[in-house]
Amino acid sequence: MIAQTESQLAQALTCSEYPEASVALLAGAVHFLADELAHVGNTVPHHGIRSAMDVLRKHRQFEHVHEIGIAWHDTRGCDPVIQRLLAQAMVELGALERADELLDEVESAAATLAINVEYKAQENDLYALRGRIRKQRFVLNSDLNALVESIECYQRQWRIAPSFFLGGNVLALRTRLHDQIAQPVQELIDLALDVLSQATSAVRNNPADPWALAAASEASLALHRFQPEQGWCDWAELWLYRFLFHPKCGPFEMESYSRQLREIWNASPLEETTGAGRLARIFERHVLHTQRRWSVDVQHLRRLQQNPEELEKNFSGEKAFTVSDIRKMFDLVPNIGCVTSKEGVRLGTGFLIKGSVFGEEGLLFLTNAHVISDTVPRAILCADARITFEVEADSGASPCLVQEILFSSEPGQLGSVEEAPGKLDVTICRLSRVPDGAQGLPMAETVPWPSPRTKAFVVGHPRSGELQFSLQDSVLLDVCTKERLMHYRTPTDPGSSGSPVFNKSWEVIAVHHAGSQTCPRLAGSGFYEANEGITLDSIRRGWKGDLSNLNQ
Repeated sequence: MIAQTESQLAQALTCSEYPEASVALLAGAVHFLADELAHVGNTVPHHGIRSAMDVLRKHRQFEHVHEIGIAWHDTRGCDPVIQRLLAQAMVELGALERADELLDEVESAAATLAINVEYKAQENDLYALRGRIRKQRFVLNSDLNALVESIECYQRQWRIAPSFFLGGNVLALRTRLHDQIAQPVQELIDLALDVLSQATSAVRNNPADPWALAAASEASLALHRFQPEQGWCDWAELWLYRFLFHPKCGPFEMESYSRQLREIWNASPLEETTGAGRLARIFERHVLHTQRRWSVDVQHLRRLQQNPEELEKNFSGEKAFTVSDIRKMFDLVPNIGCVTSKEGVRLGTGFLIKGSVFGEEGLLFLTNAHVISDTVPRAILCADARITFEVEADSGASPCLVQEILFSSEPGQLGSVEEAPGKLDVTICRLSRVPDGAQGLPMAETVPWPSPRTKAFVVGHPRSGELQFSLQDSVLLDVCTKERLMHYRTPTDPGSSGSPVFNKSWEVIAVHHAGSQTCPRLAGSGFYEANEGITLDSIRRGWKGDLSNLNQ
């Protein structure tokens, strides 16, 4: 099915289909479903909503899963499958407490006869999700009690209905606990062999399932940990390669195993002397070459800053960017933030820039108006917005608040040059505080001229994850004659809204706000695949009321 309208795409989603569509069309289809649910009198079958949420989950569109799930929850109550998918989206978006509350609601509702059968069918997944929530609390706070609680959640279901998924989580978490409190090593070895046996059996019996390959890799990694001379790491790598190249290994599957390596196995691509580090390195190279992205968390960042020779080792072979580029990027990180709701749901990106660019004092925070605004539908209200910065990820610092809105301009249509002067899709605000080391991103003096050699790099928090740099295939395609809009072919995902767009000197040239496979060209007729940014220069002039110059 080729979806051409929001309603057609919405219908496709409810049939578990995921047609190729622009970012704007997909968002519109999700809004369409949410609006249908908002009218209590509308009959909307739960199985269609379940299907839509699940297919969006598989493509890591958690903001959209969240929007549909909340619309159902607020108007139609507790459906166990929808509630589980909504809770999972909440976890992925960082709202752990609210996710736990949603699971409590399902458990309470299970006492009623109508929902009990379906609850029982979901019980394993619900307990696993509780384990995931507690695992994430441990990752965030290094709380051993949360780690033990997570083990208990997974282990409870593992004993009732053994599976490689549950066993793999018990194995990984108990191995992590072993780092702090010694566990019986032979028990862990036996558990790893059990998980490996179940996983390899699943590979033979159900070759269409990529998860068994990841479980086999992780079990082999655990065996390497306790039997380092037995060659288990080679097996872990082999299973990982089979997982990565499995036809059903998509973004959700790949990120899930990668996150497990980073967060539970302490894997770093810079530590190739360890088994986990070797696997992390394979992941990093695979994503860099297939998705043209590079992600960095705070530990990875600090390690590279403290050991610059690692830059040469890991990036000297790249052609699209240089080691010098990586060094410059490190200076940018303290200025780039992730925008969340007051519940902790991560929904966009923003950045700090020197107020002097706009004739103001101090540092100002820029993002899209469709991310933070009191007037744009579905944006986070200013009073509810929270901003976190990667450099403070493990510091325990409270999120920054919006202290004052200085300028806001509503979004316009993609590629619409004529309406752009009054519709810049930007909110500029002053924060309650800024992180240490933040000096504001530098602004380019001129808007670059597009050519095959002119680059446009986007840095942000796509899909609400770690800070990510889009480094390859980053070509500036066009700039409108009024130098308000620019188009670039740079890989972006949901969550990139509000990201800074840089030139080759790592100076800000625009604020990213949208993209489409069928973006209207800025010059002439027709469409092409492109992302769109609002030039920082036009925002500066628009704020100061000099719109007459913009229309020349």
